[in-house]
Amino acid sequence: MVGVAAVALVAHVSVLQGRALIERASGGTIVATRNDPVLAGDTFSTTQGSQAEIALGPSLAVRLDGSSAVQIVSLAPHHRDIRLLGGTITVSAQADADSPRIDTPSVVLAPDAPGLFDVSRIGGETNVLAHRGTIRIVTPNGMQVLAPGELVSVEGSASAPELSYATAPPNDAFYAFNETREAAIVAAANTPHLPPGLQRTTDLSAYGSWIELARYGAAWKPQEPRGWAPYMQGRWLWRGALGWTWIPREPWGWIPYHYGAWTYDAGHGWLWIPPASSSLPAWSNANAVFFSEIVRGRTRSVGWIALAPGEPFHSIASEYQNAGAPGGMHAIDVHHFYSGDFSGVLTVSPASLPGGTRLRAPPPPRLYQSAPSARMM
Repeated sequence: MVGVAAVALVAHVSVLQGRALIERASGGTIVATRNDPVLAGDTFSTTQGSQAEIALGPSLAVRLDGSSAVQIVSLAPHHRDIRLLGGTITVSAQADADSPRIDTPSVVLAPDAPGLFDVSRIGGETNVLAHRGTIRIVTPNGMQVLAPGELVSVEGSASAPELSYATAPPNDAFYAFNETREAAIVAAANTPHLPPGLQRTTDLSAYGSWIELARYGAAWKPQEPRGWAPYMQGRWLWRGALGWTWIPREPWGWIPYHYGAWTYDAGHGWLWIPPASSSLPAWSNANAVFFSEIVRGRTRSVGWIALAPGEPFHSIASEYQNAGAPGGMHAIDVHHFYSGDFSGVLTVSPASLPGGTRLRAPPPPRLYQSAPSARMM
């Protein structure tokens, strides 16, 4: 296993239509893709005409319209806080979600779950609209509760904001985007064989089918073309607090690559085994083990093997259960690994591994780039 972190500390980009950026709290900005992790302190922004959703937890999401930005202040249990920097967002809080706190330049908002709420910050005005549920507007002068269908405009400074009721605008494309996502979350709540902490995240039944295995019980088979294998379509991304994290290209990838494990069955192909029933299963940045090809003391390529359920550490790469399965091992040139170009990922086999293969994780980018032989390894 590459690493484990508490699920409550890792959000992710669950939907992305258009273009968005993630400004990392640790420094640097990247172009966002679906299934990218989002951590406390990160700033997420969309470009004009784009729409996105960040899943803050199994039943809590914030959606951004075009030209909008939020900072994730906290992802701690019961303290999921976000700061609206500009534009329009929708907060979706399901029945069992921890309602977040939303900071704006003029007021603090506290939605009550379940509910659906719009918040916009354009110029010096903040607008708050309750579609479903109630939301508390906290100001230095006290608290006001906004009921479903009500809209409040807030103007003035944070020390003396002025609140006034306004007429809700007509439904638009962003409203339609929210309704589509709400329906998807409801459908995901009925996904079988997932522990409670993973419900409402992804409707796996829409992307594959469930079967029963004598050894593991319930297993999920993704609906993918012949020759597909896990950890083949995606990339490794370094996030300092998490380490090397697998970012899948498959739309369903967040749950199967960060929870549970994979196994190969001769009759059914690759199958995902969900984690044991738990209200809050452990999140892993990837259930895989790294190996490296070492030539004359230098790393030539980096590879990885999908771990099987409950598999212990082995000292030799070929001893892992999935190593001999079709597509169970992948490798890439070390330069492409660090540059983020994973278009040249190769499927390898235990028999093809040279004598200089070692089980070890690649160092962080800063250590690789500062190595004396960072040009050709």
